[in-house]
Amino acid sequence: MGINDYLRELNTSRTKADEIDEYVRQIKRLRKQADQYDEDSPGGMIEKVRLLTDAHMLMGRVSAQKTGDHAKIHVLRDNLDAEARARAKRGEKEVAAAQATAELRMIEADALEQKMYWKNELDSVKEKIYELRLRVRVEMHITGGGVHG
Repeated sequence: MGINDYLRELNTSRTKADEIDEYVRQIKRLRKQADQYDEDSPGGMIEKVRLLTDAHMLMGRVSAQKTGDHAKIHVLRDNLDAEARARAKRGEKEVAAAQATAELRMIEADALEQKMYWKNELDSVKEKIYELRLRVRVEMHITGGGVHG
């Protein structure tokens, strides 16, 4: 089985690339809309939280796909490595495996980069949402007469 066969196998089992592209477009749109709101007012912060929460959901989907892609490419590389070692003569196994997986290792590195990018984006937006929610609570407590009794 050649590297193109492996990659074809990977692409048949993943979310369609156009779906991921659409998620990315929606994420960019939602983040751009969120940036339009003022963080100095509770209403602006609430709307920003709403938009970032929607973006966060989509980021989770993209992040999951990128994580899955990386894992699948890693497995494919391991399989190709094992096949090359099995076919190679004694003493040539290491070189045969390295040659057989060279291109796939670069593809795997790109997949790891994408995985980490989306994981970091997901974590950043999660932290921003948390920060804004805390600020809204504080603001509503201070200006909303949060004293009970």
